[in-house]
Amino acid sequence: MTFPQILHLGDGVHDEGDPLLNAWAMAWVAHQLPRAPAHLFDANIFSPERRTLAFSETLIAPAALTAPLQWLGFGPLLVYNLVLLSGFIVSGAGTALLVRTLTGRSGAGIVAGIVFAFLPFRFDHLPHLQLQQTQFLPLVMWAFHRLLARGRLRDGMLVGACAAGQVLSCFYYGIFLLPYLAVVCGTLIAAEPSALGARVAPLCLAGAIVAAAVTPVGMAYLGARQVVGERGSGEVELGSATPENYLAPSPDNVLYGARFGRFAAPERRLFPGFLAVGLAIVGIVAPFGQSPARSRVLRLAYGLGLALAVDMSLGFNGLSYRALYDHLLLFHALRIPARMAIFAEFSLAILAGLGAAAIAQRIQRARLRQAALVLLAGAMLVEYAALPVTIEVLPVTPPQAYRDLLRDKGDSPTATLFEFPLSPRDDTIYMLYSTFHWQRLINGYSGFFPPSYISLYDAIGNFADERSMDAIKRRQTRYLVVHGERLLGARYETLIPVLDRRPDLKLVSRTPAERPGQHGEISVYRVLYDDPR
Repeated sequence: MTFPQILHLGDGVHDEGDPLLNAWAMAWVAHQLPRAPAHLFDANIFSPERRTLAFSETLIAPAALTAPLQWLGFGPLLVYNLVLLSGFIVSGAGTALLVRTLTGRSGAGIVAGIVFAFLPFRFDHLPHLQLQQTQFLPLVMWAFHRLLARGRLRDGMLVGACAAGQVLSCFYYGIFLLPYLAVVCGTLIAAEPSALGARVAPLCLAGAIVAAAVTPVGMAYLGARQVVGERGSGEVELGSATPENYLAPSPDNVLYGARFGRFAAPERRLFPGFLAVGLAIVGIVAPFGQSPARSRVLRLAYGLGLALAVDMSLGFNGLSYRALYDHLLLFHALRIPARMAIFAEFSLAILAGLGAAAIAQRIQRARLRQAALVLLAGAMLVEYAALPVTIEVLPVTPPQAYRDLLRDKGDSPTATLFEFPLSPRDDTIYMLYSTFHWQRLINGYSGFFPPSYISLYDAIGNFADERSMDAIKRRQTRYLVVHGERLLGARYETLIPVLDRRPDLKLVSRTPAERPGQHGEISVYRVLYDDPR
């Protein structure tokens, strides 16, 4: 379903934008955790700004879980792709586990798992690693059902750990998780009010674990907010879905991508699949299992969760989001309410699993029952199939220029680099290269750009005139790295003589770019601050 990504786990990404940002973020967490965890959020981009990791998704949970792979020498792109594919695999397996627990039927669990694993939403957001990080969502609900059934403290610990894992995997989803759990779990608790007393201690323990795990990240985001601001209502309105967006699949969807394109808009392609919707309707109206009362409560809880999530995904076009935005500061950090659709589609997957269980219960012969579930699962895979994605193949070793730079730096303290050309398109590749040397970069790319970066971008319009050189010197730049392979036309050939004549620059090295498909060279200069005479 994700071919040909499997052929390029170590050197391929969808594009040079967000995938490289997220590969760098996980590599930074793995690098910094054992060295200076108190400065985890002071990442090496946008120097001299602080808390720059919190300018976008921190990905702390997947980064921490895969940090041993980074320490063993696995490349950042390989780790990135393993985490990317785990979003499909673990989300589907967790949903299958949850539905099997609720229904007692593995086949129904597999059907639900396929729905949540291969939603068109995932393929539409294949470059956005953070939006694939739903691994903990089904596990939160699975652990919560265990807590309701048993009321043990260890179940409360499991709920808290899974909820914290979801927040630390994708802060967007972590914020959305709060109202979703309030509705679904609140409904489940309200169905058995007499048992609430025995569940208070585990629930409080779960809340304490989440608070302890999330507080440092929340403080970092609040600190970053003072620098980069928050999302305005205009941005939120643009990111609000409309009901017709639920008819829009990813343009790469084989069956429907071309047919339903008129319903699509960027970030608002939310089609969940006709089969999943049909099965969910069955799940809502048809009881399953031996306990009609329990079946009714489950259908109501996840049905309400579906309704809430759909309404929230409509943002300012719906009923609930405006109140949340007006009264809760957390929602000021979110630009695209339409992403709440993943919670709607999670509820849909659970209800589809309940519908599959109801159908299976009514088929007496085991072989026919198995055949029906296999047919449903196969049809869903066909409905969700996407065209092969384009893969950008990147170098797995750094250019020689950085080795020359490190040799020139020697044992001196961490240096600040300015790499030219400066642009979001180019800065992501510099961030990937920085995972090999971990020097500070004035460059950077993230969900927010600080004012210092924007002012620098304005100042280097005529690089390397005095204004641009003064701008990089004010940021204590020690090395200037000029990438000829990323400059267009004759810009590199005209720039290099200018730089070579400057008395405040000393050439360190000039080497080939060493990247397949790109030609040119990289020049490294040391910036001199003393009087060169």
